[in-house]
Formats: sequence, structure tokens, C-alpha cells
Amino acid sequence: MYRLLIIDDEDVIVDGMADLFQEQTDMELEVYRAYNVLEAIDWLKQTKIDIVLSDIQMPGITGLQLQQRIMELWPRCKVIFLTGYNEFTYIHEAMRNGSFDFVLKTETDETIIGSVKKAIAKLDEEMDMHSTLQKTTILLQRALPYIQKDYLRDILQGESYALGNLHNQFTQLSISLHPSQPVLLVVGRVDEWREGLSTFDRALIIYAVQNISEELLGVSTRVTFTDYERFRMVWFIQPKSDAVDSWDQILRFVQGTLEQIQHTSRQLLKIKLSIIVASKPCGWEELPIRFITIKRLFGYGLGLGQELLLTDQAYGTDHGRFEPVKSPLQTHLWIDLKNDLEAGRREAYLAAFDRITALLAAQDAQTEKARTEWYYMLVVIYISILNYSSVLRLAAEQMDLDKLTMMQAHKTWNSAFDYLRELAELIFNHRSEGYTNSENDVITKIKKYIHEYLNGDLSLTRLSDFVSLNPSYLSRLYKHHTGESVTETIKQVRLQKSKELLRNPGIRMSDISERVGFLSERSFYRFFKSITKLTPQEYRELQK
Repeated sequence: MYRLLIIDDEDVIVDGMADLFQEQTDMELEVYRAYNVLEAIDWLKQTKIDIVLSDIQMPGITGLQLQQRIMELWPRCKVIFLTGYNEFTYIHEAMRNGSFDFVLKTETDETIIGSVKKAIAKLDEEMDMHSTLQKTTILLQRALPYIQKDYLRDILQGESYALGNLHNQFTQLSISLHPSQPVLLVVGRVDEWREGLSTFDRALIIYAVQNISEELLGVSTRVTFTDYERFRMVWFIQPKSDAVDSWDQILRFVQGTLEQIQHTSRQLLKIKLSIIVASKPCGWEELPIRFITIKRLFGYGLGLGQELLLTDQAYGTDHGRFEPVKSPLQTHLWIDLKNDLEAGRREAYLAAFDRITALLAAQDAQTEKARTEWYYMLVVIYISILNYSSVLRLAAEQMDLDKLTMMQAHKTWNSAFDYLRELAELIFNHRSEGYTNSENDVITKIKKYIHEYLNGDLSLTRLSDFVSLNPSYLSRLYKHHTGESVTETIKQVRLQKSKELLRNPGIRMSDISERVGFLSERSFYRFFKSITKLTPQEYRELQK
């Protein structure tokens, strides 16, 4: 889905254009309206805008000045100007400064729609798969920055040498971040890999994610990337300019750009990424605790379980309660099991669990030792889940948790691993119920908000702020749960409320239009007739 912002100082033009694009069923657009330049800049600061359709001459500021501001906030935004015959001097300057297209005000609706479709095609084209992977291959062949990545991983682990004298070490390793400024932490994971990919293939894809993210985020921020724990990843982000208005704007830009990184990774690299963004920047000394906190949140993914795009604020997390934990049990199989349990991948976890127990069936001293080692490896995984989730109370009610840390409390090794398997099932069942409950809470809040504020701002940006979720993720979550988009729900609520008010002959049309969220009676009439095939007045007459 792309976001279109329509800007004009004539209300009728803005509303007419908005209605026109909202009626296009073949274009996935979220439409925003601005009736002056100040409103437009407010929208641009609040949310990522992909396409702007704007008058080139408006009171207070020219379209060229607005174009410059747009490029500062969203450099990849496509700007289309509406112009008159006598404004070609402005158009020439606008095209030289990077505007995408211009359309005469006398052109047909089809021409305007066609220009926006061209902008959408251009946005898609800019992430062409062939050129992206070709560039990635060349960069990967040159060399991976092993030392830099190892150093960043040591910072995340809280190593004292890494956190000491940051300025000199950043200079030596050509790290483009400022050690004296706070940093925004973003942690991501690949939810699952396609079958048949080699280690090199996976490394190539991760490198592609790095290059895509650095290209998109790098236009307005300084960003450094590293991976950890077999193809999980971390971004360290700071504003590119010291003269940034506020960290709120950087957060908006980062979250909006991460949507595009997820989309590009899904379309071009054929992978699904889950990403959690810190709700605020922190100092370098605080990074290890923040990193551990965010990593653990992947185990409590909201709703879809895959392609998460959240901030840690959505969980109400108290960052100060966690301390970094180091474990010597860093084997690939252990990490995979841990990741599967945290991510709620029941089938993958239980299949691996059963393979392990089958391999440990032999009756000899060496296998006995291995069974003990693997039992306590699994205990570490379970404790990491139980200690930081609500499943602990339920597990204590249904199982004897005293047996968890004492293998000798089980009569046989088979019964010991049966116990661990049963506990895993309990964790998966509880998490599945938790996903559903969290999902229901979000959907209930959204529906209630729509009914209560039907005549207010019901943009996806406003709704996502209300429930502390990313707009793109909220859109997918809502449709996954209800089977319809947020926009479709708003339309139905407006329609039902309109019908209810029209049955009362004492309420004027202008009042009904305003109460159901339309800025003009004309827009209300078009909306009502497009669905019912009747004008509001015709519907009212039929109710007599």
C-alpha cells in the first residue's frame, strides 16, 4: 500500500481528488488531504508519504519550496504538480529539482490517475530485483566487514573493552556513528528460510537486506548494520543532521522506511522479516540491556507471529529490569531450537526435539552423557521463556516445575524428555491463546474508536498511533483477523450511521454529512450513492 497526499488551497479540488482515488479499486492507496501547506507539512512529519499531488501555486509558499521540504523528509517521495498553462517556468524548475510529473488542471480524471499509476510503477521499479542482487553480489565478493561487525556484537554483549574509548575505536574501524550521541536500536530476524538455500545463499540475502536498508535509511540517517546468532540482524541509527527537529521525526522516518524494507525483502528476496524498533534512543552504555530486552520481545509477537513490525512500547516493557545474560551453549542446533520456541514455530520445534530424542536413544555411557548435556541445554531455553512471560503461573499450576532443573527427579530419560515436550506444548498453546487475546484487544479498540470518532481523523496513521502499532502492520493484522480492511470497516460504519440519521427527517443533510466524517455534502452524496445506488434524499423518501 502506498500513501498519497493531496494538497490544494481549494477544498473542492482536494475533496474531489480524494474521492476520485478512493473509488479506484485497482490501486492500493491510503489518501490524505491537506487544505494548505502547513497541514501538508504536518502530515509529512507524521507519516511516510510516497506520492504527493499538489497545486504548484499556493498562498504563503510555492510548490517548489514545498518540494524541497518534501525531499528533506521523504527523499523517495514522488511529487506530481497540478498546473495551469501559464506556469511552465515553474514546471521546468520543478522538473530540474526532481519532481516526478506535472498534470494540467484541465486534464481528465483518467490523466491524473495515470500519472499516479506511473509514480507507483516507478516506486516499484526503483527496487528492481536484478540490479539489487547484482550490486549485492559484487559488494559481498569484495569482503564482509568482519572486524567491524565483531566489534558491534561485542558492544551488544556489554564487553568492557568495546564500550571503552568509543571515539578512538569508531575512528579506527570507520564506523560512521557518533559515540557521544544516543543511538536508536532496531533488531530484526528472518522468520523462515526457503528450503534448499545454502549458507552462501543465506549470507547473500542478509547482505542484500543490509544494502537495501542502508540505501533507504541512509538518505536521512547514519546507519550501521550487523548480524548475530545465525542471520539475525541489528541496525544502529542516528540522525544524519545534528539540526534535526526531534527524535520523533527520526522515529517516524525509520518506521516508515522499515515498512519498505520488509516489503522489498518479501518481494525481491522472498523472505519475511520481523522487526522491533526501540521506542526511544539510548546511550551506548545502555545498549546491551536494551538489546536483550528487544530480543526477548520476539517471543511475544503480536497477532500474526511473522513479519512483525513493532516498537517495544507496544508491550509496555520496563527496560530497566533485564540484565545481559551470557551462555556458553552457543551451538547452531541449540540456537535454532531457542528461536523456534521463542517465535512460536510449534511444528519446527517439536520435529527437531523428536529428532534429538531419537538420536539419544542408544544405551551407552557416551550417549548418557550427551542426554544429560542436552537436557540441561533445553532447560536453559525453557527458563528463558518462563522467566519473562505470563506462562510461568500456568505452568506452575499444571506441572511440577521443581522437576525442570533436576533430571534425576524423572524415573527414566524418556520420561524426562516427555516432560520437556509436554512443557513445550503448554508454552505453544499459551502463546497461541495470547496472540488471539492480544489480537482481539487491538481489533476491539480500533472498532470502538471508529464508532466514537466517526467524524474525526480515521487515517491509518491516527489509528496506528492509538494502539501503538506500525500502520502497515496494523493494516495486515486487522485484515487477517476480520477478513476486511480498516477502510472497508470505516465505510460500513459510515453507511450504517448515515442510514440511521437519514431515518430522522429532522436532521439536515449538512449535519449528517459532517457527523459521518465528510467535509462536504458533495462527498457524502457520492459516497452514499456509490454503495446504495440511491442518493441520500432518495433513501430518506423511501423510509417514509
